[in-house]
Amino acid sequence: MLIQASIVLACALLARASPTTTEAASSSSSSSSPAPSTEINLCPCGGGYGNSSSSSSSGSAATTPATPVIHGMTCMCHSSPAHASHMRDDYKYSPGVGAHKLHTRAATWNEARKLCNEEGGHLAIINSLVEAHVMRDIFQNSGPVKGASYADLAYVGIHDLYKEGEWVSVLGESLYKTGYTAWSDKWGGQPDNGGGNQNCGAFMKDSGGLDDVNCDVSFAFFCEIPMTYIIH
Repeated sequence: MLIQASIVLACALLARASPTTTEAASSSSSSSSPAPSTEINLCPCGGGYGNSSSSSSSGSAATTPATPVIHGMTCMCHSSPAHASHMRDDYKYSPGVGAHKLHTRAATWNEARKLCNEEGGHLAIINSLVEAHVMRDIFQNSGPVKGASYADLAYVGIHDLYKEGEWVSVLGESLYKTGYTAWSDKWGGQPDNGGGNQNCGAFMKDSGGLDDVNCDVSFAFFCEIPMTYIIH
């Protein structure tokens, strides 16, 4: 009798602790809703960020009219950061500057742009001489670059893909507004649009100067996570 009573008591406790099937289904449904995805890209969005979409958005965020851009993307511009990112252990954090990572496995500019976005940031935008020094130090102390056409250049987040000679960042601001316009004086002075197809920006390992390069050539690249994106 004592054993039977114990079994009955245990079953009663389990029944009390377990949620009903309806409750469990409701909880599962509410927790599995996918978060909306965003992607920083080439959208001309002023000081904000842009994301690509194949259809119009019905969200509450303010947007500019959709504008078709490179690679078949449709642009939408927003007034707040695309996403927040937890601190990563593969980035170098510099107080008051940002967090940077040099990828030494070479990629094309657009491949690099996507990879930086996947890491919660964007291709690096240099905003000051201090930031350029930080990046130069990282570059000069990095390991060998693999698969690059030229090992002493690294892609950064500037381009003139919209109009030749009008350099803008991946966040849509003019190069002048970024705060760093130190084009290299190598090879007769940059940018020179050599071959008529150099529309992406690169950072030079030796001088910290900027160079224009062919976007389809593989180079190392710098990703950046602004401090305002980071959840501590």
